[in-house]
Amino acid sequence: MNKLILPVAIFFSVIIAGKISEHFGVQGSWKVGLLCLVAAAVQIAISRYQRAQKQKAQG
Repeated sequence: MNKLILPVAIFFSVIIAGKISEHFGVQGSWKVGLLCLVAAAVQIAISRYQRAQKQKAQG
């Protein structure tokens, strides 16, 4: 189940960021760049959270 958290979080965050960028009229490469930044930020945040939880469990 833990392996599904990252892809699901990225999927939903990119969908939400896409809807927000459409609302503000962002188009083209700016929109693609924004979605890539959102995906990268979510990946970093989830990885750090999972690493912290693993270290807590170990000691």
